[in-house]
Amino acid sequence: MSNDEDSYSLFMNALDVTNEAIDKHRDTPVIKQLFSGAEKVLAGRSLGVAVYKTKPDAPYDYFTVRYNNGKFELEERGKGDTDIAWRVSQEYLQDINDNPARYVDNPLLLDTDWIKTRLAA
Repeated sequence: MSNDEDSYSLFMNALDVTNEAIDKHRDTPVIKQLFSGAEKVLAGRSLGVAVYKTKPDAPYDYFTVRYNNGKFELEERGKGDTDIAWRVSQEYLQDINDNPARYVDNPLLLDTDWIKTRLAA
């Protein structure tokens, strides 16, 4: 498997785990508040994601996602015309892949700072 395939599968699996955690805990107060706000602010918008190994300002791969019907969906691989909304480390993606139940059971472990930043704007 090449680095590109690694990056793609790491990201897609992490996206699936994130969506599963959101869905499982949709009615808990913190998740409900965060994602009801996200529905209003992020719905239908394309969001750029930059994946990096060690330096956030030196990404090696990009994805474009959209928050649609309560889930994050891959729109395209690549940066596209979107601003980078989320800089995520390969290490974080790997941890989600290695420990999916941990994140599904405790969605507060998910990196949601980038969403909170968008909601505050």
